[in-house]
Amino acid sequence: MFGFSSRYRICELFGIPVFVNSSFLILLVLFVLDMGSFSYGVAFALMLAVSVTAHEFAHALTARAFGYRTNDITLSLLGGCASLIALPQKAWQEFLTAFAGPLMSFAIAGAVLLLDVFRIPVENDFLRVILYYTFYTNLMLGAFNLLPGFPMDGGRIFRSVMRLFTDRAKATYIAMIVGRGFAILLGLKGAWSILNGGSFGFVTILIAWMIWREGHREYLAAREEEDFRRWSQRDFNARVSPPPYGR
Repeated sequence: MFGFSSRYRICELFGIPVFVNSSFLILLVLFVLDMGSFSYGVAFALMLAVSVTAHEFAHALTARAFGYRTNDITLSLLGGCASLIALPQKAWQEFLTAFAGPLMSFAIAGAVLLLDVFRIPVENDFLRVILYYTFYTNLMLGAFNLLPGFPMDGGRIFRSVMRLFTDRAKATYIAMIVGRGFAILLGLKGAWSILNGGSFGFVTILIAWMIWREGHREYLAAREEEDFRRWSQRDFNARVSPPPYGR
């Protein structure tokens, strides 16, 4: 994307390799420019990377508990992505896998909040600011991902609920339509931010575009899966059921 196709392996946890895409450099520059401080900008970008990585590992390890493996986790300009080899097929498994990410983000925010509740002294001003940013970032990360922008976490949770009433393909279509409505609003917000001098407006627009594109891609995949399942069932029925007598 935008000439940033290279990625670099930075670590491996729980048998899952973690990569960083070169587009992450743009995010690093934006933080430095927005903060007006190199040290704070780098620290904030790194804490965001750690928070997003923890968020994605929550998805990956929950999916593993249901028997679905993760190929890798990649950090980029648009956040993080856990590349599951196969998505959970049962609605309740998809719900728990999707919700695990925001739950991890809220847990990190809660852990930082406990430092203040129990009045644990933090004498270093730099560290105090980083902790405040970590709390705020994870709170926003968890809340934002619960919004119904399919295929974001909230969109997947919404689809899993819709699957109680219809099949996977139709539930995906409904989630895609709702997600595209959210993408339009998010794109307008990004445009407004750019017009008012915001540093991250174009990132917001890119996220909106990603939701618009990936939601449709997942709908096509779900429809193909449904068509293949129906074709396989018809083929199976034709093989095991003899034709009517006399034909």
